[in-house]
Amino acid sequence: MTVSTPDRGGHPAAEHAPSRMREIAQLTLAHLINDIYAPVLMALQPLLITTLGYSYFQAALLPVMHSLISSVLQPVFGSLADKKGFRVSVAVSILLSGCGIAFLGFLSDHYMIMLCCVAISGVGHATFHPGALCKVDAIAASGNRGRLTSFFVVGGNLGQALGPILGGIVITTGGLPAVTWLIIPAVIGALLLIVRPIPDTCPLAARHEEAKGDENWKPVILLFTGSTLRAWVTFGAMTFLPTYLVLSGYPILTATFLVSAMLLAGVAGQLTGGYVSDHVGRKPVVVATTLCSIPAFAAILLTQGTLQIIAMLCFGFLLWASFSVTIAMAHELMPTRIGFISGLFMGIAMGAGGIGVSVSSAIADHIGLVATLAFFPVLVLVAGLLFALVQYPRKVPGKA
Repeated sequence: MTVSTPDRGGHPAAEHAPSRMREIAQLTLAHLINDIYAPVLMALQPLLITTLGYSYFQAALLPVMHSLISSVLQPVFGSLADKKGFRVSVAVSILLSGCGIAFLGFLSDHYMIMLCCVAISGVGHATFHPGALCKVDAIAASGNRGRLTSFFVVGGNLGQALGPILGGIVITTGGLPAVTWLIIPAVIGALLLIVRPIPDTCPLAARHEEAKGDENWKPVILLFTGSTLRAWVTFGAMTFLPTYLVLSGYPILTATFLVSAMLLAGVAGQLTGGYVSDHVGRKPVVVATTLCSIPAFAAILLTQGTLQIIAMLCFGFLLWASFSVTIAMAHELMPTRIGFISGLFMGIAMGAGGIGVSVSSAIADHIGLVATLAFFPVLVLVAGLLFALVQYPRKVPGKA
């Protein structure tokens, strides 16, 4: 095997670009598969309550437990990866995520065991993102980090979109026992990673020693806080806009289709944002797209018909465009803590954003849905200002 000379960032030389892209494609597919399973728990809710007789609390506790375990443990596993070199294999993470949910298919009479299985799936989800993003960081160089990170993140977006669809199909076809068939994607994904393994090349010790003295938590905290507020608005829009559109006169099917179209625009926004950030800089892309999403959201509330649909597409494109770029920025600012940073942004920030939606729900019960939605642009404005305050050097410490 030919040994290539690494570039200044510690990455393989250009002739290995095709294999590098193959590895990113593998990780993107793995992310898609990993993120299929949590949304299946939401699709199970009606079946658990109406057919199997579980209470609303018992049914809701399953996705809540998965979310809590995943969110809280992600930075823990990330920190272990950074400090101790402990990383769970990406293939094992996928199997844990998938098996934990698939086993629910034959455990409907054993609620406590169901909770344990959901917990196992949550652990798999928690170990996946830090380990996989460590590999993305090792593969990426300064000139393509935004693009490659966006590819990886979009895989998770597609998985979250496919999860409810797959869950709905198997439940409609064969009830809860048919959920067992969902083990197939996890097994296929794990086998692909075993047959074509991705070298465990992260973190790079030399780069870490070079960067240690230059790391600064202040800009990362600003990025994290802004990302949390952005996640609040993201999940809030996904949760409340279908109801808002129905109340505005749209049929339910049309309303859900429009929100799905908004999410697809978000996928395009993420890919575009990552690519553009490699050429014009990360901070300008993050600040500009975040702030420009404010009038787009306002237009959703102020217009009807075609203009409203265009506004939804623009909002999805713009707000989602900054998501993977902020992760890339945090990685570049803290190169010795890739695992922890990945868990912080993919776990805690997203989980806190979900909690924010619960707060918005309580507020909507008192002041109404429209007034609650009207507060979202304020949250986006604060996020944009926090992003603008991030001190982000033109040449990132420890990077080529």
